[in-house]
Amino acid sequence: MSGTAKPPLPASSWILGALLASAFIVALGYGIVLPVLPTMVERLAVSADPTFNARHIGFLTAAYVAAPMAVAFLWGRASDLLGRRPILVVGLIGFAVTLAASALAPNLLFLYIGRILNGAFAAAVVPTALAFIADTESDDDRRARTFGWVSMASIAGFLLGPMLGGLAAGWVFDSGRAASSLQAAPFLLASGLALAAAGGVRLILPEGRVIGRPVVTKDRDMPTFVPGEIRLLALASVAAAGLGAFEVGLTLRNNELAMTPAELGFTFATCSVVMFAVQGLVFSPFVKPAVTKVLVAPAFLVMAIGMAVIPTITVFSEMLFAVSVVAASAGVIGPLLAFWVSRITGRSQGVELGIQSAIVSLGQSVGSAGAGLLFGFYNLQGAGFFAAAVAMGIAAAASLKLPRLMAPVTADPRAVSTGSVPE
Repeated sequence: MSGTAKPPLPASSWILGALLASAFIVALGYGIVLPVLPTMVERLAVSADPTFNARHIGFLTAAYVAAPMAVAFLWGRASDLLGRRPILVVGLIGFAVTLAASALAPNLLFLYIGRILNGAFAAAVVPTALAFIADTESDDDRRARTFGWVSMASIAGFLLGPMLGGLAAGWVFDSGRAASSLQAAPFLLASGLALAAAGGVRLILPEGRVIGRPVVTKDRDMPTFVPGEIRLLALASVAAAGLGAFEVGLTLRNNELAMTPAELGFTFATCSVVMFAVQGLVFSPFVKPAVTKVLVAPAFLVMAIGMAVIPTITVFSEMLFAVSVVAASAGVIGPLLAFWVSRITGRSQGVELGIQSAIVSLGQSVGSAGAGLLFGFYNLQGAGFFAAAVAMGIAAAASLKLPRLMAPVTADPRAVSTGSVPE
């Protein structure tokens, strides 16, 4: 394969479809595990101890999302050097293989190894897809909307994944058939789809490196952070920590609320629908990218309120409303921060989005593991939600300066000083 740089080209509908399908399938493979994980842990550990199982559920979720910390930067750098297509193909194939291996895990240790490798290969997909878009779209409006579409594709995968996982777990209880084979079926389906997506990416995406001009700065190869970049990355990490605590905490509260796996899957599906709708509005042509920076602080505040009330809820219908509030806020925060980091960075898109993926993974793993640990202690089941709510409130206050920090970028990209001290 040639490594020669090619001029930027607008993404065709086929190329965009391949990128969206890749993001969808990775999210599908992640979401499909959540409703099934409690029964998988109980079966593999041969334990009904809720404290023991809660900790392993949190650690297994954290293992998946922590893996990108070690490899996301390397994937980004490799995609800059070798091109976006080969990294996407390798990531999808590796994701497919490790997903299938996780589904057939004979014990907890094997499941941990499978989840770590699964997360490591997943880390190659979405950041590389976003880097390809940033390479080929120099117009702010189109780039923001396309970033939003990738995020919406991920949400759609997360919508379908828990539904399939919940159905699989429900079949176990209703039919009494072998748990391992029924739980493996949706995993293997997602694995097959990942292999198909790898083939599509191999056929559709252009060969070699495609270099565009998504951001205009004084020095595109600068090693330091531009003003506001550290703040954006820190906020992205905090938001991910809150989302990780939310996902694990909600998974573990299903027993307390007497939710069946199917109801838990429906709850996650509701989150996905709300995220999908909110992102469809925020990244629509009716909302200019320049004004989106003012939405981050209110979204963090609303997310903090939603997280704080979840531990007090004991009715399923009220829980659906609360998780919808959290989902709507998270659906705004994540893609907006990714867009603005891509917009202001002084580095290549692969490296920068790899850094962001690693930092987001760090936050999500801390949130997931922390929620699992706290939930395992008596009378501390709601502490994970409350801690996340406090963190979201602090992030809301820190986000108030974003409109001022981003003002020079909005007014004139060339006004970004690469020598300023970052905040």
